[in-house]
Amino acid sequence: MGHRIVWVHGIGQHQAGYSAAWERAFNAYLDFQHEEYLEVCWDTVFTGARALGEPSAAGLGEIPLTPAEEAREAETRAELTTILQARASALEASAPAARGLDGPGGPVEWSERYGDARARGFLPDWLANPDAYLGDFTKYLVSGRVRGAVKERAKEQLRPLADAGHSVAIIAHSWGTVVAYDSLLDLEAELPGLRIANLVTLGSPLWLVRRLLEDRSGRKPGQTASWINVHARGDLVGAYLKPAFRVEWDYAVPSLGDDAHGSYFVPGNEAVQRDIVARAILG
Repeated sequence: MGHRIVWVHGIGQHQAGYSAAWERAFNAYLDFQHEEYLEVCWDTVFTGARALGEPSAAGLGEIPLTPAEEAREAETRAELTTILQARASALEASAPAARGLDGPGGPVEWSERYGDARARGFLPDWLANPDAYLGDFTKYLVSGRVRGAVKERAKEQLRPLADAGHSVAIIAHSWGTVVAYDSLLDLEAELPGLRIANLVTLGSPLWLVRRLLEDRSGRKPGQTASWINVHARGDLVGAYLKPAFRVEWDYAVPSLGDDAHGSYFVPGNEAVQRDIVARAILG
């Protein structure tokens, strides 16, 4: 029986081959053949022209939102930005390196902290560019047509694995964990022969958008044997998913490098790549 590792990316500019660096980092502990790795690339739903090598035409081919969906998208983006802003403030206050940034107890108005990029530094300057953490994914949350198109990218990779005899693991990052979760729920009825040995969610915002999901139960997809969630300390997006979601294992790990949200893929991150993911996949 062979293995198949299916990568699912988060937001950002992803093209075919994006997972090569992830494969190198994790394969130091898995030691699989390149053919055993597959990738889901759903970013093309939003930027098909860019994925075809036409940066100047980025955005062409996107699925347009209805006026009602546009209104909901704006509301959802504002709501999620506010929640993440509050989380950023909490993380900043709890970090030893951040103590003293506000001076000796003086008041700091919102624009002083977040309105001027020069005033920041503890966390990435995501508030100057909320798309760094939200991107087009708010469209996914409000539009059934967008959601269906994005999930189809994942299903295209998963369908051939049904009844193929492989031990399948899905390793999803950031908003890709929402895509993976939703897609597996869809495939319960469509592909009864699909079996997932391990669903690994890294830096998952499922906690943030549970009320916006089609299935809000938090249940584990029926074809999935084990669900492992991991978040790095200081990750603005990732968090524990228990008890809202039925994960078996829910880990907090140290952060490596300057970006906690991307630290899961830093080469040599043994706490994630060896001690959690490889140990689970290799049994």
